[in-house]
Amino acid sequence: MRCARRRRGRQASAILPPMNSPIITTAQAAKILGVSARTAQLWIESGVIPSWKTPGGHRRMYETDVLATLERGSDARAVAWRVLVLAPADDHARWTGALATLDVAQIDCVDDPVAAAVGLGGGAYDMLLVQSDGPDESLPRFLTALRAIPSLSRLKIAIASRPSVQAPADLPFTMVGLDGGPEAAVAELARQLPLKPLPAPALPIQLRDASFPVGPDEARRLAAVRRAGILDSAPEQVFDNLAQLAALSLSMPYALITVLSEDRQWFKTRIGLDLRETPRSWAFCNHTILQPGVQEFSGMDADPRFADNPAVAGAPHFRYYAGAPVTDDRGFALGSLCVIDTKPRKLSAAEVQILGQLARQVSAEIVRTIRSAGPRR
Repeated sequence: MRCARRRRGRQASAILPPMNSPIITTAQAAKILGVSARTAQLWIESGVIPSWKTPGGHRRMYETDVLATLERGSDARAVAWRVLVLAPADDHARWTGALATLDVAQIDCVDDPVAAAVGLGGGAYDMLLVQSDGPDESLPRFLTALRAIPSLSRLKIAIASRPSVQAPADLPFTMVGLDGGPEAAVAELARQLPLKPLPAPALPIQLRDASFPVGPDEARRLAAVRRAGILDSAPEQVFDNLAQLAALSLSMPYALITVLSEDRQWFKTRIGLDLRETPRSWAFCNHTILQPGVQEFSGMDADPRFADNPAVAGAPHFRYYAGAPVTDDRGFALGSLCVIDTKPRKLSAAEVQILGQLARQVSAEIVRTIRSAGPRR
């Protein structure tokens, strides 16, 4: 599962060792900054000044990073970190959702230590967050091995664990509890590290008494829709092809890639349907975006949730729907890839897999679009 977006430009020195930059001590950094050694230490420990620990436990940093902090002056603060999560795949959505409440620039999730090592080896992350569900003898070895990668000398490491996990004493890491799930772990992480919570946007007034289900994080989901920039965008062949593939593979007369705004269900791609959009109250996808995986509804004319829907009660008389959420780089469901029929249906296990995989491919294309568009607030 990929969910990455570069929010703002970063100094190259925050990722890879600067060319010909001297390595300095905390005392030398304090002298350059014109602050006390204690203030410099606080800035260093909080991540305002990137640093690493020597085997003897002493902080070191590059002079260029200190000078960059000096240039920021009173505006110096912890930059938005890029986070790699190593956790079971089933928990990725919860981690991305929890981390998306913080001012982080990028979130990626992997479920394999090898994939994590490859990603970290590229120097693209500021923090590694590891989920440990129990004692794991390989974890200390894995964390120790990271020290051998020069570009990871300043990597922050956090371990979310239920039982106690032993990590190398000379490797900087933060331990948080996992008993309350990823959401509680991230809240605890924010208290220990300079991770700034994002203000919660207000739910639009037209959704406060909506006739359709609205998730608890709907305001942030709508912000994600705006940030993605996909709503009302021009047709794109790659999305048309994926919807067409869904219709052909599953023998469905209709296939749609939908985006849900405050009041509209807009179709990025539509196969078999002339409408460009509908009121949001018509959207079967209101149910799909509330949970991961494929949602399937058959015999819709007898289902009280859909029987009065204009597209069910009237033309084109839909009777079957199956959809899977399409997500952005942070795991927010923007809409869905769905297939629809005018007769009751039931997908086989293989067909459910096909629809889910195609929805993940649509999500990957959306993430690629967000990345190529550059920073967007």
